[in-house]
Amino acid sequence: MQPDLRGLTRAEIAAALVSLGEKPGNAGAVFMALHRRGAQDLARLPNVPERVCRALGSAFTLAPLPAPERRLVSADGTRKLLFRFAGDAPAECVVLPGKDQQTACLSSQSGCACGCAFCATGALGLKRSLTPEEIVAQFEACLRESVDLRSLVFMGMGEPFLNWENVKKAIQILSDSRGRHFPQVKMTVSTVGVIPVIEELTASGLRVRLAVSVIAAAPELRARLAPMEKTYPLERVLAAVRRYCAAREAHVMLEYILLPGVNDRPSDSALLAKLIEGIPCRLNLIPYNPPGGPGPAAPRVKEFQRELIAAGVRAYLRAEKGADIAAACGQLAAGLNQG
Repeated sequence: MQPDLRGLTRAEIAAALVSLGEKPGNAGAVFMALHRRGAQDLARLPNVPERVCRALGSAFTLAPLPAPERRLVSADGTRKLLFRFAGDAPAECVVLPGKDQQTACLSSQSGCACGCAFCATGALGLKRSLTPEEIVAQFEACLRESVDLRSLVFMGMGEPFLNWENVKKAIQILSDSRGRHFPQVKMTVSTVGVIPVIEELTASGLRVRLAVSVIAAAPELRARLAPMEKTYPLERVLAAVRRYCAAREAHVMLEYILLPGVNDRPSDSALLAKLIEGIPCRLNLIPYNPPGGPGPAAPRVKEFQRELIAAGVRAYLRAEKGADIAAACGQLAAGLNQG
């Protein structure tokens, strides 16, 4: 099967043109036709010579951008889109409303192999990783749903760093000046702590921001909640984060899901504050969202935040959105929670 041309970066298109006996200088026009002009026919790319189109058509395909299978709108304005990609691989993306802007939350995989105990996506297991063009298709759909989309987060279904090559390509495609030219500094990639990719990102020229899911400060508890702790222990993850912050002179976003009676005790906040001491970070506290809909009020959320602030941590409560359509953090389950 021929590869989809939309899944190639501009540099890869240039290399492909050379291999086809064409000039690499046509890559910019090809890329712009695909990602800014919305070309649907490989035989007729705007401002691209017919000869070049024929050459590309001999080696690549250009599938139509997939449309969402289902669209749900929350009472708070959150919009959730369900895609069903090739091979019956479902994935959801979300448009989150904000005071001055909107954020697109994209999925990197159909399902997830990490198996975090609190996450509806993890309960599905991994169907497959998404291709760059499938990730780009989510962005394009979110763009059509939004009025002022200024932020992009890879915090949907899947572990982005376990599909890093495809996620990285999607980042390069979306940020390319001949395409959507979406600023990398407005993109955030979240991980449970895949250390080799944190290290790669540290050394790379990418300007995306890093977010790390802490989940629990005690190793035994974190291992029960997030099995990846056994492969990438949190202390080693945070050591990699410290190197990232130092090398890039950057802050990192840490995420902590508050599970009532599990990881929200005073001893947990004290251990967490000690563990992340000295890391230039913003800590987002996220109330647990049970699969399928809103959960009960978490009595310790604000007190947990106060304890962390008293310990010198920049701790914020994330305003959860879209829980009534199962679009909040940890609820994405490819539409299986809605009838």
